[in-house]
Amino acid sequence: MAMEEAAMIPGRSSTEALITGKVFMGEIGAFFPVSMTLRGHEFTAVFMMRPSELRHRTTGPYTPDRPPVDAMNWAQLRTGTGLAGHFPRFRIEASGRWPRIHVELLGIAVRGLIVMPEEVTAESVNAPYLGEWQEQISSTVRIALDWVAGWLTACHHQAGGTEPSVDVDLVYRPDDDYETGLAQVDERVRELIPPVRPVLELRWRSVSSAQRKAFMKNLKGARKTGIRSDRRLSYRIGGIELEVPA
Repeated sequence: MAMEEAAMIPGRSSTEALITGKVFMGEIGAFFPVSMTLRGHEFTAVFMMRPSELRHRTTGPYTPDRPPVDAMNWAQLRTGTGLAGHFPRFRIEASGRWPRIHVELLGIAVRGLIVMPEEVTAESVNAPYLGEWQEQISSTVRIALDWVAGWLTACHHQAGGTEPSVDVDLVYRPDDDYETGLAQVDERVRELIPPVRPVLELRWRSVSSAQRKAFMKNLKGARKTGIRSDRRLSYRIGGIELEVPA
């Protein structure tokens, strides 16, 4: 589910991309984020559309006489309406069995790809199964992105210099403590407990030593993880882990 390369837009920052991307994730539909990446000022995400979002589902192969009208109608309803303060441009990909919806926010390098639920497998997110637990992941990720953006802004104000630039990846890792945690909650809410650990992996692209020091002050109590040559600090923000080079 690779995304196309976002066009380079000068004068943008990691902080702005995180803030805009966070709002974009919510306004596009708060869909389950299959993946999310930030590369400097370029934000891309792959979302899984809810099965109930499209009223009349279509399947390929598609032709000019038989286009994916479900995806086209969905995009048409949102064309001309601002998303995260920017106008979106939609493109429908209809080369496979299921349509794909590409979304680009004009004026900033923020893009999304919305795929149908049939394209997403549990294995693709390292999970034993998919289900209701996916509904809360979007809000969990957005809360964490908000915190990270705030910390980047604060460390820049405190230390000065050019704005720090980062890479961030959303990954899902198997949760070895899942069964233990599941046994401790009421049976009625067990389907809402994620069987994976969502993790935001942050790496520095450019940062001054003073900015990095100011940022790391926010990670008090973080635990060390990884091997000595790749030591990282793991800090929990709500339901997600943030990993930063130690």
